[in-house]
Amino acid sequence: MTSLYITPKAWKQIELSVRNNPSLETGGILMGYALNDKEWLITYASDPGPKAVRHPNAILFDDDHLRRLVRKLSRRQRWQYIGDWHSHTIKRLTPSKGDRRTIWTKANQSLYMSSSPIMLIVGLNRQDKLQARAFILENSLREVEKVELATRRSLRQRDGKSP
Repeated sequence: MTSLYITPKAWKQIELSVRNNPSLETGGILMGYALNDKEWLITYASDPGPKAVRHPNAILFDDDHLRRLVRKLSRRQRWQYIGDWHSHTIKRLTPSKGDRRTIWTKANQSLYMSSSPIMLIVGLNRQDKLQARAFILENSLREVEKVELATRRSLRQRDGKSP
């Protein structure tokens, strides 16, 4: 089973960005590291960059800014690029054709250095609560079975260790 764990700090970064203007899509990069072949920990989520263009149904990232950020965080924090996140202003959190094109393109760009990038799609539900779905690109784009807020306790339980 493929699992994605998100630290509370990274989740808060995403939520603040979405709530800043929920009528426009937003997003950014996801940095962190693999726990093993099927599990990833997201430790950092960026904004889309200062020159990003946001629309109600699309976002164009400031790619130059994000590439520099990936290089900087990879050196300083020893994190790796895990993938991208973006919001949808509609309730459906499924990848659009444009989302699919973007993830295939980034998988082939050496600056991002990820052969299996993750796409996290978030949005506010009817109760104004942030929800998320994740997809991973391997041979095809498929849904990640588990997206969970990471806590020390949940990570210890994941390893089969007692709290």
